Amino acid sequence: MVFRSICTNFAGVMEKKRHALRKLLEAVEKELLHKPDRKMLDRLSLLAGFQDWESFQETLHGDLGGETIYGGHHPNKKETPNQ
Repeated sequence: MVFRSICTNFAGVMEKKRHALRKLLEAVEKELLHKPDRKMLDRLSLLAGFQDWESFQETLHGDLGGETIYGGHHPNKKETPNQ
């Protein structure tokens, strides 16, 4: 009888934990589906080495393009001759 009571109690506790975990995962999934706000985009741009989201977008989609800047040639950078 004691064993059955322990098993029943354990099953109830595990069911509550399973329900709580499911709710947590639903909340995380819902949050991941949202578009990030401007503050988050600015922070991610800082990690990538840009001042803000706007400068990051300008670099990627502007006249210079990211390949020109990151490819080693920047039109505003003075080249130094190799010796």
